[in-house]
Amino acid sequence: MSVSTGLSAVSSQVRRQYHFVYDQKNMPEAQKYCREKYTDLASIDNMEDMKIVNDMGELSKISAGYWIGLYDDVNSWRWSLSDTSFYKDGETEFRQWKSGQPDNINSREHCTVINGGGQWGDYDCENRHWFVCMDVRGLNVTFVLMETLMTWTEAQSYCREHHTDLASVRNTAENQKVMDLLSAGQKAWIGLFRDSWKWSDGSILSFRHWNEGQPDNTGGKDACVAGNLRNSGAWMDVSCDLIKPFVCYSECYLLINSSIYIWILV
Repeated sequence: MSVSTGLSAVSSQVRRQYHFVYDQKNMPEAQKYCREKYTDLASIDNMEDMKIVNDMGELSKISAGYWIGLYDDVNSWRWSLSDTSFYKDGETEFRQWKSGQPDNINSREHCTVINGGGQWGDYDCENRHWFVCMDVRGLNVTFVLMETLMTWTEAQSYCREHHTDLASVRNTAENQKVMDLLSAGQKAWIGLFRDSWKWSDGSILSFRHWNEGQPDNTGGKDACVAGNLRNSGAWMDVSCDLIKPFVCYSECYLLINSSIYIWILV
């Protein structure tokens, strides 16, 4: 444990001590380094923190970009119906993606449709499509096509109110049953979705500071986030394999003793 009473890059609200590391690493390597030496890659939840982090960087030492702890968890697909007793071993992992899917265009495709050929694709959850609900009665599962246009979240709410949930497709036989509800060229929401942007340390923070036009996933694999030192730290999504400096943080606590305020770093 160390005590800091001097000038340092400390957030007065979230109690984080930030550390700018100029050794260039890819994002997984930077994450590993931060977890070994400090707490984790930087989590940022307000503009005060963002300014603290960006003001630490020296343009003479880096070109512009630096890693923070935000990343797109592209493998976090799960079913709307989370009851584990509904699934046998391996059934939560059943997939029937169309070739080239999921592709996460513009980093906004976090929900799943099935087409009339039984193939799946990832789509923007705010798009409006027909959807497939399911009724679960013991071991019996019935799929119902709703020919009403809704967003994925609206469809989920409707299915949970009037049926059991949005359709979980656990195997090839069930995929065939859902496919048979659709004609060629039609598509409908099913219950598969994924979480989007997450912080490396697991923090649940809604703050975002995207650069204009970001995130865009232009490389097709832009799943990590870098701040831009030349643009007030504005964020861009880039490949996790790129080599960049990075920002770690340490947890710290404010102790108050009479009129003396001391930061305790742990």
